Amino acid sequence: MPKVWFRIALANFFIAAIMGVVLRYAFVEELSWLKFRYFLHGHSHVAMLGWVYLALYALLMGAFLSEEQQRSASYLNIFLVSQVAVIGMLISFPIQGYAPWPIAFSTLHGLASYFFTWRFWRDIRGQSGLPVLFVKAALLFMLFSTLALWAMPPIILLGWQQKAIYYMTVQFYLHFQFNGWFTFAVLGLFFQLLESRHVLDFGRTGGKVEKRKQAFATHSWLISDFRLRTSDFNSLRLARLFFWLLVVSAFFTYALAVAWAEPLPIVFATNGLGVTLQLAAMVFFALLVIKSHRELHQQLGGWGFLLIKIAFACFALKVVMQAAVVIPYIATVAYTIRNFVIGFIHLVLLGVVTQFILGYAALNKVLSLRSRLSRLGLGLLLAGFFGSELLLFLQGAMFWGAMGFLPYYYEGLFGISLLMPAGVGVLLLGQFRTLYPFH
Repeated sequence: MPKVWFRIALANFFIAAIMGVVLRYAFVEELSWLKFRYFLHGHSHVAMLGWVYLALYALLMGAFLSEEQQRSASYLNIFLVSQVAVIGMLISFPIQGYAPWPIAFSTLHGLASYFFTWRFWRDIRGQSGLPVLFVKAALLFMLFSTLALWAMPPIILLGWQQKAIYYMTVQFYLHFQFNGWFTFAVLGLFFQLLESRHVLDFGRTGGKVEKRKQAFATHSWLISDFRLRTSDFNSLRLARLFFWLLVVSAFFTYALAVAWAEPLPIVFATNGLGVTLQLAAMVFFALLVIKSHRELHQQLGGWGFLLIKIAFACFALKVVMQAAVVIPYIATVAYTIRNFVIGFIHLVLLGVVTQFILGYAALNKVLSLRSRLSRLGLGLLLAGFFGSELLLFLQGAMFWGAMGFLPYYYEGLFGISLLMPAGVGVLLLGQFRTLYPFH
């Protein structure tokens, strides 16, 4: 069932990508029928809640639940309600923007996510270890982010859409979705992958037990067992430091969104502390991954592992970029030049989260990359992502330097962006080729 659900999420990704291309085309030719801001809301909700949320829904179930638990009717019903809510937002947001029907569908999706969290948390309560710790933190961050959803109706009813509180509420939701729910869910799946492939043992599955038994059989158990225990302990200590630094930094770095409305020294100082902690967390994560890099290559490899490496390269770039905004002047530039804002959001959503999801799904046979068609689709998607990021940040730098527009910037951005829905569509089509059945 998670494999079927993942394909539905991938179809939502295809729709979101098409909507993104329409938004890019609106800067090339006038589209009189398009209400840009409303359509943008629809695009972002389908991308986040239709693609990322439902893809993580499917992958988390496959990673942490037994087959019997996965077959529960509760998960099927929650998924169906969530998908209905996504379809409702897809139709209503482009027409109405934040109005009763879109808010109703957003609320329905939020309530479904509460039921998912409750049921999933109950089903993993007997599990322990680092991957579960990250996943539980991800779920808590998701619940925390939805406080913004409940704040939005009164803000709209009071007519405060043009006030700072509206912007900060939207940023609250986005920040804790991206830096909380999405990031920690991805990391939980990554550490679960390390355990399941016996690369590292974080205490949930005891992945090194068989190696210790083999060492005992060859009369070298004392030395081998000590080395394995020491290695696992050091890895677990690094990972826990990484976890707690990342948790704390997620709260402090929200200050950058507040700085847009309240550019006070204390706000910039809070954000500076957050990005410093995040940078320290990244150092611990790098030490952990470098330590296991050779075994990771041996155990994983292939297209799936390449996508995961791209995801974490984007994650490192995201952390470095956020570290740069510790300087108030750069922070001001970061949130006032729209190209930088859009480029950064896409770096996280398409670079970190999407590439990891695709890579993890490929490594676990949820996504097939065996056919040339699938690999062509993946190549088109990557070309569209890297090309659009390059244009966005290059144009943003030119705005920063008061150098005007790149020649044919909007036409080029639209053209390169076309590769993304084309890539996702071809990748999705590749999943249904009977010549390459799933295993």
